[in-house]
Amino acid sequence: MSSIRLSRLISNGMVVQRNKKVHVWGWTPDDQPVSASMNGKSASATPVKDGNEYRFDIFLDEMEAGGPYELTVSSAADKCIVKDVLCGDVYQLAGQSNIELPMVRVKESYPESYDGPFDGRIRTFKVTENGVFEGPVADVCTGSWVSASADTLSDFSALGYFFADIMHKKSDVPIGLVNTTLGGATIECFMSREMLAGYPDDLKLADKYSDRAFLDGVKKHNEEITPSWRGKCDSIDKGEEGNWKDPAAKVDDWTDISIPSIFFKDVPDLKGFIGSVWFKRSFEVSDELAGKETSLWLGTLRDSDIVYVNGEECGRTEYQYPPRRYHIREGLLHKGTNDITIKLYIETGKGRFTPGKVMAIFSGDVKRSTDGFNESIEGADQFVDLTGAWKYKKGCEMPVIDDMDFVNWKPTALFNGMVSPCGNYPVKALIWYQGESNAGRAAMYPEQFRIMVEGYRKLWNDDIPFITVKLPEFDDNTYEPDGTDNIRKDWSNMQAAEDDCGKIPGVYVADGVGTGELNDLHPQRKKELAERVATAAENII
Repeated sequence: MSSIRLSRLISNGMVVQRNKKVHVWGWTPDDQPVSASMNGKSASATPVKDGNEYRFDIFLDEMEAGGPYELTVSSAADKCIVKDVLCGDVYQLAGQSNIELPMVRVKESYPESYDGPFDGRIRTFKVTENGVFEGPVADVCTGSWVSASADTLSDFSALGYFFADIMHKKSDVPIGLVNTTLGGATIECFMSREMLAGYPDDLKLADKYSDRAFLDGVKKHNEEITPSWRGKCDSIDKGEEGNWKDPAAKVDDWTDISIPSIFFKDVPDLKGFIGSVWFKRSFEVSDELAGKETSLWLGTLRDSDIVYVNGEECGRTEYQYPPRRYHIREGLLHKGTNDITIKLYIETGKGRFTPGKVMAIFSGDVKRSTDGFNESIEGADQFVDLTGAWKYKKGCEMPVIDDMDFVNWKPTALFNGMVSPCGNYPVKALIWYQGESNAGRAAMYPEQFRIMVEGYRKLWNDDIPFITVKLPEFDDNTYEPDGTDNIRKDWSNMQAAEDDCGKIPGVYVADGVGTGELNDLHPQRKKELAERVATAAENII
């Protein structure tokens, strides 16, 4: 094992920023000089004491785009080599789920993306989720550089990949993405204690979660919430006892329902209901479809589901946001009448089958599209529509599930554990897509964002540009109605706040309006949005 330990970011396949000093850093067991060389550039440094080790920071002179190169880092006692290094443009990604959203979630919207071509010059480093409260960590906890290919593309940030692809084609230089994103995250968790100096309540919250015993207790409770609730639900569920997934299960005393529906608005008997509800219908299968492997789409459901076709489980999803896109195995469907049964867990009284979504069984490779509300597909060979008349019956009634305490959404957590250790890595710009989790506090957002921008520039020791995405359209009243327009107002207030963020020097706003879906918090039109982010990036000198 080498006695030289490099930052995990300084690893095989990395992309370094062109026309900026190349920062190479790591640790050794002593203070003997360490040197680095790459592409004819070389420099050295004497390590300084850093805890139980010695840290070195070496800066190689600027380089033009190119590669691949080998980076050699050596001391009198040892040497390590970093292979396949490219020099191009590097962008830091930060924010919540809509920038974290992986390509696999939009695969059916952009199936052609998986056909390439891939030349190995678009790469990403996904920083593993790591919330820390004690203070900034010295290095990211795990991660590696991955080159885009048909086999790896599914794990790339969708917005990040489409942006990188556009910029790569325009500039013909390698593109690197350092991905520090986490679904549900607030702006406060991306800020340091110094940045939050004017927000004492946030600092008190960070202090509270820095107590290791308290934090461990919260995490343990979080781990138990869902299994405990669902386990209790299953144990008293009449549908489990009566084997309602069986196609032969009698539905004479089940209630009629039209699906899709939002129970709060459309089904008085299920308004506010918490527990399990079973849904069932029969459907006809033609000679052409019988026996084939097929796709089953159900849109989005709240909260979690298990789906059976002819009594056999075909898929399950543990939370509300992912689109239900399941597969029916070859041989399961037979000619004539078939059965589909859905067990839906409703945890907080807001059950729904989301309107506007495709609910169907079909064969063939399809391409998804949307007009901003109504989802559609093209390319299906056979199509069985599953909207319309269903039957339902309650399996059991339950108390509301305990709230999950997402600790990594708390102030300072992601700055300390994910962003800060990347601050040594030179980038061209930071792409920020966040605001959904702060929509109820939009008035304070521009000032928070300004403080964060200034703090990041101090961390990087570079006046890095920011590209921030203005939230696309979304209408929560078509998605999770509460009888008011409060959320709609919160959303528009946040959009206005993000416009104000564009007044900060060196901040560019990419307007997401026109790329959203009114009935989906996670719109899939990421390529169209990436084009707008790329347009904003062209303003960066």
